[in-house]
Amino acid sequence: NNNNNNNNTQEQSPSLTSTSSKRLSIFGQAAQAAEQRIQTAKEELTRLSGAAVTGLESLRPTTTSQADSAPRGVLDLLREKASVSASMGHSAAPTPFCLSIKVKSETKWKFCFDGHADMMRWLSAVSDVIVKSSVDAAAARSSEGSAGWELEDYCIRSHEGEGKEDGDEGGVDSNAALSTARAVDASLRCSAATTAVSGGDEARWMISGNNLYIAWALANVALIVARRSSTSIDQYWMLVVLANFGIWQLCTTRPKVFTSDLPHATAKIQPVSERPASTINAKKGSSQKPLAGNTTVQVSNAEDPNINKNGHQLPSWVPISSSVLDVRSHGYLSSKKKIPSPGELYECMAVDCFVSNSRFPDIAPRVKLGEKFDTNAADPAMNKTWKSPDIFIVSISIPTEAPRFGQSTDDGPGLTIVGYFKMKEETRSILRRTTAKGYDPSADESDADADVQKRLTNGVRLWERYCREAPNDPSFQARFKLIPSANLEEMGCPSYIAKYNGKPVLIKRNQVTGFFTDYPYLNVMEFDISLHPFPYLFKQAMAYLKDYFDKGVWTFGFVVEGRDDNELPEVIIGAMKLCRLSQTAIVNGEDFFAGTCSKTS
Repeated sequence: NNNNNNNNTQEQSPSLTSTSSKRLSIFGQAAQAAEQRIQTAKEELTRLSGAAVTGLESLRPTTTSQADSAPRGVLDLLREKASVSASMGHSAAPTPFCLSIKVKSETKWKFCFDGHADMMRWLSAVSDVIVKSSVDAAAARSSEGSAGWELEDYCIRSHEGEGKEDGDEGGVDSNAALSTARAVDASLRCSAATTAVSGGDEARWMISGNNLYIAWALANVALIVARRSSTSIDQYWMLVVLANFGIWQLCTTRPKVFTSDLPHATAKIQPVSERPASTINAKKGSSQKPLAGNTTVQVSNAEDPNINKNGHQLPSWVPISSSVLDVRSHGYLSSKKKIPSPGELYECMAVDCFVSNSRFPDIAPRVKLGEKFDTNAADPAMNKTWKSPDIFIVSISIPTEAPRFGQSTDDGPGLTIVGYFKMKEETRSILRRTTAKGYDPSADESDADADVQKRLTNGVRLWERYCREAPNDPSFQARFKLIPSANLEEMGCPSYIAKYNGKPVLIKRNQVTGFFTDYPYLNVMEFDISLHPFPYLFKQAMAYLKDYFDKGVWTFGFVVEGRDDNELPEVIIGAMKLCRLSQTAIVNGEDFFAGTCSKTS
């Protein structure tokens, strides 16, 4: 029996050994797979950390479809006071051709390019934006205006190498000539940060964002209804047509991609005076800015003719008192009572009105303020103890086209109204008193004899606080209110629109609907209001009111919302009244700022 057992054990041992080997093989394969996954995860983490270091918002595209994606962001060079320089392609940058965008000496963006020529073209374009702003600032500070400094044309000179044949001067490539005098947009929209984008000049249709979900739901509803037994053939084809029409309404076109045509060669900046005449292929634009208020005519009454000194018909505006607008009274939190504004802090000096295909932000650096805005003699900057600017500019961008349902647009065709306001002497006197060293608000009895609802001191102090805190505090900036008013009932507007007449609108969303900018070198602050991001029904109402622009008398007031008795009664910052806004009288904004508008030249 023992011998038999031994024989059986010997016969079973090979099978046991085979089974154990198979198990070890399975564990080995699992271990190898785990190691591969760990290695893959390490590589992905390395790629993620490299992309984060370079300051890009998203990773480098790995496919053509990813490279053709939407723009990654908007970089406003002037607002952020940025600088640009070529940099080493370190920190896991995908190419050695890199540009660094720095804000406050800290690299905020790093752009990488496939070639040296592309990098040099972008370096030139971004430098033009920064230099143009610097020249404008120098001209504004100079008593001689813009005569001292101006932009010059230049070109990029390309060299294949230093070893040239005798007589070959390595001339300037005319295809590489760039003009710096052309108008440059202060916001560079970067559609590709790490790779060159290609794909032709054809416009492409696409559905993105919320529109994609709406199209998906529409297609599903159409399929469900089409499969119903009660659906007739005629109803089926009608459903197909409606579904296709709805999806077409949700489609948008992608803008054409900007591509560089510079040759891949070493680039060198050459002054225009050293170029052969044959290489100058760009016109030198005018550096003169349009005069603020040239797009309208000031009249005494709304019925007066709206003809300027050159005989051109333009929209007109009328100086008004802020008492026509109602504001919160002292004690409003308990009484909920509103009163006519006790006064205004700024006087309207000029108004501009124009239409454009897109919104024009940052009006102050784009225009030249006339002599009537000069306030330096009243209070030199060195003697000022307050932050409130001598000049306050407000622009209102109003959409004039009905949007497609379900499609959100933050910009587009519209009407822009710009008011230029100068600080009143009464406001200046209150600021001088309330910002003096040792001022005690509780001991201030300068308005003790005046009616509490007629006092301006609380409103002036609130405005001074707003100018100091709002640029860095979005929640406080959201207290800026627009008060629109018009003769809507007289024009026969529907009640669902007329009921909002004279109601204040809080501009709550910082950098979306409200843009508050300080220009200390101009002694100007500007608040840009964009109504384009407002809801669908509001933009439908604006498109409806477009037909009433020439018939109405439109009043706009601006105020900072007071929320306790130390800030009440509210005081209007400034107000303006416009009339005769006919389509034939309003000028084109692009032509106005380019200096090619015949009515305003």
